[in-house]
Amino acid sequence: MAASIESQAGKSVLAYTNIALLLIIAVAVATRIVAWWNPVAHVDDQFYLLAGQELLKGHWPYVDVWDRKPLGLFLLYAGIAWIGGGSILGLNLVATAFAAATAVVIRQIALRFATPAGATLGALAYLLVIPLVGGQTGQSPVFYNLLIAGAALMLLEAAGSQSRAGNVRRALCAMLMCGLAMTIKQISFIEGAYLGMAFLWVLKSRGASIAQTAAAGALMVFVALLPTALAVIGYALAGPQQLDRLMFATVTSIFLKSGWDLNAKLAGFAYFLLYLTPLFVMAGLGVRDRMKAGPGNIQDSLLVGWIAASFIGYFAVPHFFDHYALPVVGPLSVSAATFFDRRSGRAYFLALAAFCVISPPIRDYSTNRRAKIEYDKIDAAVERARTGGCIYIGDGPSRLYSSTQACTVTAYLFPDHLNLKIEANAVGIDTGRELEAIWQRRPAAIVTPKLKMGRYSPAYRRLLMRLNDAYRPVYTAPSDAPGGLEGVSVWQRKDLPPPTGN
Repeated sequence: MAASIESQAGKSVLAYTNIALLLIIAVAVATRIVAWWNPVAHVDDQFYLLAGQELLKGHWPYVDVWDRKPLGLFLLYAGIAWIGGGSILGLNLVATAFAAATAVVIRQIALRFATPAGATLGALAYLLVIPLVGGQTGQSPVFYNLLIAGAALMLLEAAGSQSRAGNVRRALCAMLMCGLAMTIKQISFIEGAYLGMAFLWVLKSRGASIAQTAAAGALMVFVALLPTALAVIGYALAGPQQLDRLMFATVTSIFLKSGWDLNAKLAGFAYFLLYLTPLFVMAGLGVRDRMKAGPGNIQDSLLVGWIAASFIGYFAVPHFFDHYALPVVGPLSVSAATFFDRRSGRAYFLALAAFCVISPPIRDYSTNRRAKIEYDKIDAAVERARTGGCIYIGDGPSRLYSSTQACTVTAYLFPDHLNLKIEANAVGIDTGRELEAIWQRRPAAIVTPKLKMGRYSPAYRRLLMRLNDAYRPVYTAPSDAPGGLEGVSVWQRKDLPPPTGN
C-alpha cells in the first residue's frame, strides 16, 4: 500500500515537472520569437556571429578580426554559425534553447526555497524579464548565465550534503563551469570567484581541515583557469605576436576604454531601475518571507551572496549597456520564487508578466518586421554599389559583411571600435591612422549612419566630412527606420558605374 502511494506520488511529481518544462519552453519561445528573423535585433550578436563565421574560415580573433571578448565566445558562435549556416534564425534558436535551459536550472535551484508552483513562476519570471534588458537574442550572458546557474545549483547541493568527497567533485565541476563562463565574458569572474569562495566555506564547515580546504581551493583555481589557459597556450604556440594580441585585446584594452559622461551613466541607471525594480522588490520580499519562516539557513545565505555578487559584477563595469544587467536576473528570479508562493505573490507575478508582455521587446512584431525589410534594402543597395569590391561599415549593421560576403579593408569589423570617442586609442592602434588607412584602401562601398552628436571621435567625424569628395550616396534609410537603421546611408566610390535597379 505504502509503495503504491509512493509510486503515485512519484508519477504526480514527474507529470508536474513535465508540465513545468513544457511551460518553460513555450514561454521561452513566446518571449523571443518576434526577433528570430530580425538581423539587426542587437548590434553585438550580429558581430559575434560574423566573428564566428570568420573563425570557421581560419581568421583568428584578435589578429584577423579584433574584439576584446574572450575566445570562448567566438568558439561558441563558430559552432552556432556551423550549425545554423550563419543564419540569424539559427542563432536565435540556439539562444532560445540556452534561455530555456537556464530557466530549468533556475527552477531546480528555486525548489530549495519554494514549492514547485513558486519555483516554476520564478523560472518564468527569468524568461519574461531578460528580453527587457537586452537578452531577447544572443547576448553573451544568455549563454553564460546557464553555466553560472549550474555552478550555483551545485553549490546549494553541496550545502545540503555531508559527503566531503562528493562536495569536492561538485566544487570542481562548478569551477569548470565558471571557467567556461569566463571564456565567454570576463566579468563573470566576479560571480565565479564568489561561488568558489562559498564552496571553500562549505567544505570547511563540513569538517575539512585547513590543509584539505587549501588543497581543494588550489585544485579549484586550476580547474577554473584551465579553459583560459588553453586559449593562451594555443595563441602562444602560434607565436609571440599572436599571444601579445590576445593578451592586449582581452585584458589590457578593457582598462584603456574610457567611460561615457555622467548623463549617459545616469540614464543607464534609470533604465535599470525601470525594468528591474519590480523583480528586485519581489526578490527582497522572498528573502523577508524566508526570514519570517525561521532562522536563516546556509542555502539562503548562499543565495543572498549570489545576488550580491551579481550586483557587484553589474556595478563593476564603468559603462552602461542594457545587457550588463542580465546576470542579475537569474538569482533575483530564484529569490522571488519564495514570494510567488503567496497568494498575493502570484497576483504580483501576473502583474510582472503583464508589464513585461506590454513592453516593446516581447510584443513588437511590427518593429522587428520593419527592421528586417529595411535591412534587406540596405543589403541590396550595398551589393549593387560595391560591384564585387570590398566594403567598409563605418557605422551600421556589421551583419552586412556576412550577408554580402564582401571582402573587408580592416580587422576592426565591429564599427564602434573605430568610430566611438570612448574607444579612441583603446584598441591597440591609433584609430585615426587606421581610418586614414581604410580611406587609402578605397573600399567600393561605405556604410555610414546619421551623425549623432557626442558619440563619434574627431577622426571619424573627419572621415564623414570627406565622403562627398570621392563617394556618391546611393541609398539612405528613412529617419524613422527601426533597429538602429535610421538614416543609414550607402556610399559608392565615384569612379565605379552607378548602380542600376531597385
